[in-house]
Amino acid sequence: MHTEGMDSHTIDDLIGDIHQIDLSYTLEENVYLVLVCAGYLDGSPEIQKALLDKMEGYLNHILSDWFKQEYAGLNPILVICFDEKPHQLILQLLSKCIPWVEGYGVEIKFKLKDNYFNITTF
Repeated sequence: MHTEGMDSHTIDDLIGDIHQIDLSYTLEENVYLVLVCAGYLDGSPEIQKALLDKMEGYLNHILSDWFKQEYAGLNPILVICFDEKPHQLILQLLSKCIPWVEGYGVEIKFKLKDNYFNITTF
């Protein structure tokens, strides 16, 4: 999908391929799946939809039989990383997604550059 966003960045430039996991690693008793957002995410409907679609792909991956077998006993954590503070509409959307993600037994965290933040107070 190459829909144009702000600053002539495509959605692929901003959030990567919506069908791919950007990064995953294990640490102690956790498996981290990192969704990387590069650049400014405006609040456009196209960006919102692509971000939700990508998050849904991560959740489907976590719920897959392969994942459950490969990472049995580890706690899945979805980390959404930004290199720039996104538009307020994106923050509001993601704050509403917390119960959706946690409903699948997945912890969700948000990171701006190298620092985790609480999305409901950001």
